[in-house]
Formats: sequence, structure tokens, C-alpha cells
Amino acid sequence: MLKTKLFAAAMLAAALGLSTTANAGPAELKPHHKALGDCALCHTQENAVAGNAFVVPDNKACLACHGSWQDLAEKTKPTDPHEPNPHKSHHYGENMSCTACHAEHKESRVICNDCHAFPFKPMK
Repeated sequence: MLKTKLFAAAMLAAALGLSTTANAGPAELKPHHKALGDCALCHTQENAVAGNAFVVPDNKACLACHGSWQDLAEKTKPTDPHEPNPHKSHHYGENMSCTACHAEHKESRVICNDCHAFPFKPMK
């Protein structure tokens, strides 16, 4: 049964043009994460849903490398105190998913600009 499932997964990956190796990521992986070289650093068994680790990582995975919410807010603190800080939202505080704005395998999205016109640029 396990061999059948592994074979089916390998065939699906081949049909979709995906690699079946653990550290070969999609071509659209962002340059700043390509250096990591291992999908399992973000796609952990802890984040897995029904045994599938290739789901959207949770905030713990992001914050493990990028620091706390406070660290991020300090790194993105605008020089003009009247400008907004994307990591210090008075709407969401620390309760927003990192992946609401940041996407690793596609263009990121500035969710603030759904209602505002801030000068934030999505990361390519």
C-alpha cells in the first residue's frame, strides 16, 4: 500500500514537472529564500495538515528566522513617523498571518492597500 502511494505521488510529481527531491524547490522561489536550499525548513511536519507538510507555513516558521513581531516592526520602521509600518498594524496587531501579505511561490500582496493607498511595494 505504501509503495503504491509513493509511486502515485512520484507519478503525479513527474506529470506536473515537479522534483521529488526534498531540497529542490520550485523555480519561482524568492531569491532571498533560495539560499536555504531545503523546503523542510519552512514546510515542517509541525505545520503539516493530515500528514502533508507542503501547506502554507504558520507564523512560527516565519518568525523563527525573521525574529519577533517587535523585531520586524523595528526593521520596517519608517523614517517619517506619519508613515505606516506594515509590521505594526493597528488593525491586526500580531494576529495576522505572515502569508496574508507574503507569498513565497508567487507575487506577494500588500493587503493594507485593499483599503489604503500606502507606498508599500510587494516583494517579487
